[in-house]
This record gives sequence, C-alpha cells and structure tokens, in this order.
Amino acid sequence: MGVQLTMEAPEETIVVLRETITSETVREVIRKASILHWGTHLLRWRYFDVSHEGVIYHRDALVPTALWHLLKRVYVDQEWPFGATLEKLNEDARATIESPGTEIYVYGYYRTDPSRLQWGFFNPATGIAVVYDAEADLVATVFKPEEGRLFFQRQIAAIKIDREGWQV
Repeated sequence: MGVQLTMEAPEETIVVLRETITSETVREVIRKASILHWGTHLLRWRYFDVSHEGVIYHRDALVPTALWHLLKRVYVDQEWPFGATLEKLNEDARATIESPGTEIYVYGYYRTDPSRLQWGFFNPATGIAVVYDAEADLVATVFKPEEGRLFFQRQIAAIKIDREGWQV
C-alpha cells in the first residue's frame, strides 16, 4: 500500500522514482493535465458492438484513444450515462483535475520497465479519477475506480500530495 506523506512547507521536496517533486512541479502538472491531451494512437475495441452518436463500433475495430475510453466508461463499465459525449468526459476530467477538493497522488506506473512516474487525481465527492502521464504529456484514462482512492494508494511508491501544506 502507498504511503501518505505530509509536507510542512511548500519549499520542501519529495523524490519518487528518482524524480524530484516540488510545489511548482505539482502546479505545472495540474496546468498541463487540465489541457487534456489524449494519446493519438488507435486502440482495439475488444468488447461488444456498440452504437454511439449514430456510429456502430464493432468488436476488434480500431478506435481513437479518447473515444475508446468514453465507450468503455459508458457501455462496459457504465460509469457515465448512456449518451454521454467525449466533451462531457473531458469536462468531468478537467473539473476533477482543477478542483481544490481533488486528492493528488504521484506514483510509479508498473506496466513499464523501468516504472515511470504518473499522476493520479481523485475527487472523493464525485468518485472520478484521472491518470496523467507527465512524461508523455497525456491523459492515460478517466474512470470511477470501485476502490476509490485505494486505486492510487496501492501503486508503486505512491505519495499523496499535501495540497494545503504545499498550497496547490
């Protein structure tokens, strides 16, 4: 399980996976993540056929990354209502990233070798989580984890940013 670290002053730093994190780093990550760049590659739709906004997406179709995540959140996970748009998903993601009530985690992403730094934003009021990959400067996903904040706390070397202490 991850460790919660509370900083006493904004000038302090933490190190995660050999990366130095400061309050300025966190502010920059919030700014960049809020822009909501999704990956430009295509992902294989491995679920069932779905009809969305007048288009049928068949199993094994190649779908743009952002759309793939929307389809999964609406039709597979049913975390967003039927008829939700990519604009709505992005709006919810941006609101999550920018909300002062959102918890921010920095951690190592285990599916790369070596592990790379990722940022997690979790809003306990809405249950919405956003994963931002700072190295690639893209949103990796937006979802509502069943386990809530534990999703981030269980990641490699997870540290919760003290937003109040760091004034971010």
